[in-house]
Order: sequence, then structure tokens, then C-alpha cells
Amino acid sequence: MFDRLLKRIGDTLSDDDSRRRIIKGFKTRLGFLLRLFLYSYGAFLLLAILGLHYIGENNITSAFALYLPRVLLLLPLPFLLCLSLFNGWKLLSFLLISTFCYGVWGMGYQMRAVPKPLPSSSGESITVLTYNRGQHMGQSLQPFKNLTHPDIIALQEAPGRASRYLGAEGYEAFVETESIGEFTVLSKYPILSSELINLPSGPQILPTAARFEIDFEGQRIALYVVHVVSPRDVLFYYRRGAFLYGILGLPGTSWGKKKEQNQVVWDQRIQEARELRDLIEKDPLPSLLVGDLNAPSGGAIHRIFRKTLTDAHRENGSGFGYTFPGVTRNPLSRGGPWMRIDYLFCDDDWEPVWCLTEKERKSQHRAVTAQFRLLTPSN
Repeated sequence: MFDRLLKRIGDTLSDDDSRRRIIKGFKTRLGFLLRLFLYSYGAFLLLAILGLHYIGENNITSAFALYLPRVLLLLPLPFLLCLSLFNGWKLLSFLLISTFCYGVWGMGYQMRAVPKPLPSSSGESITVLTYNRGQHMGQSLQPFKNLTHPDIIALQEAPGRASRYLGAEGYEAFVETESIGEFTVLSKYPILSSELINLPSGPQILPTAARFEIDFEGQRIALYVVHVVSPRDVLFYYRRGAFLYGILGLPGTSWGKKKEQNQVVWDQRIQEARELRDLIEKDPLPSLLVGDLNAPSGGAIHRIFRKTLTDAHRENGSGFGYTFPGVTRNPLSRGGPWMRIDYLFCDDDWEPVWCLTEKERKSQHRAVTAQFRLLTPSN
């Protein structure tokens, strides 16, 4: 039987017409499979955008993916682009469009020139710098402060440091300083009041945010400084494969129960974000929300805030705006940060004029500064 099979193959290959048909058929099938693979890759990039935005922290697998360098999905791109050159301009165009969409909406790249950080116009605009000071590695904030001319500096993980900045060299312009909990605010305008905010879904021992009321040249404004607890321990646990429960945890199985148990953490964070957003929405004063959300941009939690607030970087920032983790050994991020978790938001009473993220500094977080123009005076 085997001999007859080999003889048939030999007879077929010895015939020129048969051989040409076989080679042509093989090329056709190979080309089809290659085109299918390339189109599937481009479609996968587009689906990744939707998955991050609309699922994000609602599933532990996509939640884990949010915290990974998103350039990972682009690693095969150079090779695939070369392959697409042999399959027509339509396929190449589709890949390029998919990559562009992923870079803008999936990775958060803003195609604008680097904004020039001009000082605020008196009574019209205010410039706010936010920075998580934890693990600052002894690096000075002054170079970035001097570049961006902030009127207010909002610090997280800086308990009781207000008195150290008052009158300190380089900070003489900040006539008001106040610390409450881990939050410290330096202001060129009078600070009228401050209070810690304990959200029902947030940790009660460590308040999620603080609200500072500031007299902005006769206009009372509300500044919310936030620091959401990091999910670092959960993510470290997921590295051993637990993140797969989000896909493999079918209802009624043991893995399904583990999926439900792990999802509780993210459900609490989502609810905490909704509560904080709703609190700001109900505030009668023109409000700004700044600080460390510990939630990467482009995810479901980020989308919760963007539903009613304006993200200064998305509106008038430049580049990726990544702020965390500062200095790394990750070659994919060229030794720098690969996610944006530090934000400046405003409500409808403001519009962002420009937003600038610190380029380089050996600390865990990068500072971010944005300027806001007041549109609606407070009542």
C-alpha cells in the first residue's frame, strides 16, 4: 500500500502539468493562510482596544493585561509588515491603520507637538502639578517645577511635609502650604479648608482622597487630590498564572469560584472610582481631580472618570504621557515607564490649556503639570 502511494506521487510529480497544478495550489493555499493570519493580527489589535476600554478591570485577565507594556502586541509587527508587502497594498494599509488605531487609542499616544508651559494668566487660568512623592529616590522636583511654573503643587505620599516647604528655597512663591493625611498641597492662593475623604468602597484606614478648597482670586474652587491603593500584591499573585482564571474560570467549576474571588478586588476598585466621580460631579464649586489613581489609562476605571471629567493629557497633552514605573530594566520601554496612572482631570467649568509630563527623573513616578482655564465662575 505504501509502495503504491509513493508510485502515485512519483507519477504525479513526473508530469509537468500535474506538478504545476500542485505548486500553484500550494501557493494559493499558503497565500490564503498568510493573508488570513495578517488580517487576524490587525483585527486582534482593534479588538485589544475594545477589550481594554470596555472590559478592562471588569475581568481579571484584561485587568492584568492593562498593567503590562502594551508595546508587547507590536513586537511581531516589523516582520508582518514585510510579509504584507508581498500580498498587496490593501493588506499593508489594513495593518498600518490597525497599528495607528492601537497606538492612539490602545497605547494613548497624542499626536501633538510638545506644549510650551507658559505661566498662568492672572484670574483666568491656574497651573497644577501633581506628583506621587513615594520612592522619590532623593531626586529634586525643582527642575520640572521651574519649567512648568505651577500655581499649585499636589503631593501624594507626603504626610506632614507642608511646614518643610513653607519658605523653603525655591518654593517662596507658595505662600500657603497644608498637609492632611498623606496629602500635601503647596499653593500661591489661599487654602480655605481641607478634609479627608473616606469613600464607602475605599479603605477606611487610608482615605482615598482629600478635598482642598482654594480662593482663586475671589473664586472658590475645589481641588481633589487622590491616591488609590496600589493593586501591586494582586498583580504579583497573577504573575504565576492566576490571571488566566478570567478566561478559563467557567461557572460551576473550581476555577470559576477562584475567578469570582479574584474579581472582588477589581469590583471594589471600580465602585470606588464611581463614588469618587459622583462626589466630584455633585460638588457645586469648579473642581479639579489630580493624583495617582493606580489605574492605567485606557481601562474601564479611566473611562469611568472620563464619562464626566476631562483628562488634561488626552485633551491637550503630547506623546504617551507615561508616568510609572520610573526607571526600569525593561527594554520594551527603553528603561522608562510604560503606563499612565497619574492624572489631572477637570469638570465642565474648566478647559485644559496644556499638559506636560516629566521626561526623565530617577523616581518611581513622573510628575505631571497641566494648566486649566476657568470657564464658569462659581456661584
